[in-house]
Amino acid sequence: MKLRTKSNSIRLRLTQSEVGQMSAKKIVKETIFFPNSEALTYELKVVNDDRDITANFYKSTISIGIPESVIDRWSGSDEVSILGSVKIIDQEELSILVEKDFQCLSPRDEDETDMFPNPDDS
Repeated sequence: MKLRTKSNSIRLRLTQSEVGQMSAKKIVKETIFFPNSEALTYELKVVNDDRDITANFYKSTISIGIPESVIDRWSGSDEVSILGSVKIIDQEELSILVEKDFQCLSPRDEDETDMFPNPDDS
């Protein structure tokens, strides 16, 4: 799972096996380790109710929750992304985008075997 952040936005990209893992195990998690024995964990998990997308940061873990019905529909379809937001304070919002990770159209030095076939590749 890839994590990208900018300002008040979080973007997560999942490979085919990670989307399958979300459907089966209801969670995908990654950890980045730092030299000073610190770590940053980020996870995408299923929320077992019909609430909206959730976001939390606690004990060095970014946790994004997606309702089970949304994950089930998205994982079994051609839908590319799930977009939502979480109110922070006043008018501020944290934008959240979860996407299927596609193979690039131009060659790169990255293993793309588990990525989704690019729909623009004809």
